[in-house]
Amino acid sequence: MVLLGSSREGKSLKTSPSHYVQLQSVEDSWPEGLLVLMYHLVGVPPLFHRLRGLYVTPRHLAWQLRELQATPDIHFSTLGEWNRLRPSGRHVEITFDDAYRNLFVNGLPVLQKAGVRAITYVVTSLIGKSNEWDQVGGARREPLMDRTQLAEWIAAGHEIGSHGLTHRSLTALSRDEARQEITDSKHRLEDFFGQPIRHFCYPYGDWNEAIRDMVQEAGYETATSTIAGLNIATTDAFALRRFLARHQRPYLAALTRL
Repeated sequence: MVLLGSSREGKSLKTSPSHYVQLQSVEDSWPEGLLVLMYHLVGVPPLFHRLRGLYVTPRHLAWQLRELQATPDIHFSTLGEWNRLRPSGRHVEITFDDAYRNLFVNGLPVLQKAGVRAITYVVTSLIGKSNEWDQVGGARREPLMDRTQLAEWIAAGHEIGSHGLTHRSLTALSRDEARQEITDSKHRLEDFFGQPIRHFCYPYGDWNEAIRDMVQEAGYETATSTIAGLNIATTDAFALRRFLARHQRPYLAALTRL
């Protein structure tokens, strides 16, 4: 487990992109709170690809989980557990955006071996299809989990949440369209899988107060953003912060700059 940057007191850790320090050296930078890690694709990063940074190999994922598990006084939690209790201490939640098929094929075995639970956010109208929202910009086509795979993901002890119906930026839509993305995606997932859907993830991390209120009114318990940072007892449950996990030792390059 590693952190890069400088400590909360401003002391230099003399780090660089190729030099890492152990968590124990910067414990004051993370005294307590929920650290939410944001993953996307589990596979070999394609060369010369603008979204290469969203891939992590199964080997790196396993390595990163082992580092976390080997760090003293860190507890893996679910969003619901942490949000209801807001316990003291250091907690970690693993999230995967978009519910890619390679998460099921490559990532699920890693999570099961590590004994770590995770949540994936599903683009409801594209279940079993592909990442159409990225292909418009020239991204590589990546299949998404189908309903059978999502059901197996749930049966393995993991969670699903909503990532909207179509992965559109919610603030660019009319109020009625945004509300449909938020509410209908929840109801469809509940109908498909027969369980409450309690967690939402803003597509592209795009939200404002009006969107936040719609998510709360729809009956969700939490919503995650793409704002980097830790979550503490006073953090808004509908504006939870996350760090993007990358294919190198990733987690917390920005943590000590907060």
